[in-house]
Amino acid sequence: MSDPLQALRGALAGRYTVERELGAGGMATVYLAEDVRHRRKVAVKVLRPDLAQSVGPERFLREIEIAARLQHPHILPLYDSGEAAGFLFYVMPYVEGESLRQRLSRHGELPVADAVRILRDVADALAKAHGQGVVHRDIKPDNVLLADRHAMVADFGVAKAVSEATGRHGVTTAGVALGTPTYMAPEQAVADPNLDHRVDIYAFGVLAYEMLTGEPPFAGPNAQAVLSAHMTEAPAPVTGRRAAVPEPLGQLVMKCLEKKAADRWQTADELLGRLEAISTPSAGVTPTATSPIAAAGRPAWSLSFDRRKAGVAATALAAVVALLVWAPWRRGGPAIDPNLVAVLPFRVVGGDATLADLREGMVDMVATYLTGEAGTVRAADPGTVISA
Repeated sequence: MSDPLQALRGALAGRYTVERELGAGGMATVYLAEDVRHRRKVAVKVLRPDLAQSVGPERFLREIEIAARLQHPHILPLYDSGEAAGFLFYVMPYVEGESLRQRLSRHGELPVADAVRILRDVADALAKAHGQGVVHRDIKPDNVLLADRHAMVADFGVAKAVSEATGRHGVTTAGVALGTPTYMAPEQAVADPNLDHRVDIYAFGVLAYEMLTGEPPFAGPNAQAVLSAHMTEAPAPVTGRRAAVPEPLGQLVMKCLEKKAADRWQTADELLGRLEAISTPSAGVTPTATSPIAAAGRPAWSLSFDRRKAGVAATALAAVVALLVWAPWRRGGPAIDPNLVAVLPFRVVGGDATLADLREGMVDMVATYLTGEAGTVRAADPGTVISA
């Protein structure tokens, strides 16, 4: 197998001199390079080969072009993008600083004033993007770059291209975007086709929670456990994890983490306005922000939604496990592969619209859990089974 670095150098020769790999994530690998024409250091991000094949150059370049129109002090600009020798790549400035992930790994929780300052920059970037109809879908510490006391958000457009393309080709959307399940909204976890900018609000809340407490709200032994927690568990209050966090700031973060999108902050502008009411020098609170933040006229954490989803998930998993146990002992008929199972669409009983949203997404979630957790279990294509 050829060396990817050498292959990339050959593909971009004459345009960029690729020096070395800087790091790799769930969707792309980033390289340090020199822009030959402009004699400047740049970061070249190259989509993973399997994702590049699913996305295709047309879809990728279309989404990147949309993101390239975003001009804002807190959005990392795009210099270039393209396809070369099978590589799908995009080029950004090389930021001589660090990512928020690196800072969190080094320090854990941040000083409250620093956290608020960074959050204001990120919220400002999201407000700009959402105002132009661009949803990020992958807000996480790795995509927040820090330099000169300011934060910049990177990778707008990439997650959307990948998630839509992989979903179209039959790959579980959660299984791919999932490179970082820690920051996924519940509607992303069930592959809701109607998700909108409020998934970024939720991820922003996870980001804020981690900056203020040193840990994300949910953790688990694997991706499936984390996704299940996003859907069914209430996070511990920020102020309970760190007493130094002002109550209004803690309430702001918790509202971002509401399970239902309708119960979160509805716009990044609204979120930014609240953040600007918090005094960054002392991490105190101005008089305009001392009153508790209303949570859409109900208790901050109503668990009725969570329990319904927990019940559905538990019932679904129990049914599939029962089938796996029973199938090998069934007498009569053709031989059955005990390691092959089909997870079919569920039928919703009753008129609860919130449960109807789970019908298709639960298929992906259960299939992903079985194949990832059990190891030897294989999930058959539901369409093939239904038509058989």
